[in-house]
Amino acid sequence: MRILWLFVLTLSILPGAAAASDIASSVNGGSNRLADGGDFELGMSVYGVNQIDVRQTDSGAAQLSLLVSGMYQYKGMFVEMIHQSQDGVNLGVNLWSSEDWSFDLLLANLQGSWSRPDVDPSTLDEAGRNAYLLSEDSLYIGAGFRATRYWGDNYVFQYRLVSDYYDDQGIQSSARLGKSWQVRNWNFHVLGSVGYSSATLNRYLFGVSKEEATERFPEYHPNSSFSYGMELGVAYPLSESFVFRAMYRFNVLSQEVTVSPFNQAGYASYFNASISYVF
Repeated sequence: MRILWLFVLTLSILPGAAAASDIASSVNGGSNRLADGGDFELGMSVYGVNQIDVRQTDSGAAQLSLLVSGMYQYKGMFVEMIHQSQDGVNLGVNLWSSEDWSFDLLLANLQGSWSRPDVDPSTLDEAGRNAYLLSEDSLYIGAGFRATRYWGDNYVFQYRLVSDYYDDQGIQSSARLGKSWQVRNWNFHVLGSVGYSSATLNRYLFGVSKEEATERFPEYHPNSSFSYGMELGVAYPLSESFVFRAMYRFNVLSQEVTVSPFNQAGYASYFNASISYVF
């Protein structure tokens, strides 16, 4: 209901020109960022990811998944669900734009998170607390802003900061620099990133309180942290309507994350290849 209320509210404050774009769309050769309208894709992808958390269920061998991707903007209002994005689903409004700059208000940013049952852990035995700590899938729902700088058609820098307003999970931000270039019909891109997570967010995701602690998951209180990543990708149009994409992403995790009793690795790697129909 909060997201719906924000969506209705922004309909009354739309500026005159649209200029929103997730950086994943920009480096992948997305649509004209200054034009109303959008593009949508439907297809299949295969992906592989290493296990970085004991609660993770999608690691290991390559897996198939349905691909649903798209963005739409009208008079400054935008909705983004971009394939290969690191930033989840965005609902927002453009505040100001020029040929080289774009400033966006992010009213709702949705990303995957963890949650724990609404139970007092002190009432559980050791086995019960272990099950409690293994958590369930949840959502991070935040709001914030995004600033993007463009240099021609080949370079883009983007900084974003969001704070969770749904479950008080804390603050996260990122700074990313991307470059794309074309060789015949192949569109290549490289993307470097620095990510920040507040102590509140890290404790929500990776911490264990005294009341929750078990022999398997000892008490742990992480602080804020930075992570560093690199992404390489390519896109190739198979026809007027079908496109092939592939990318590999590697993120070095902070010690605040790797020391957590939930952690399984010092890095996160992700590979994705897809074929989609664009309309």
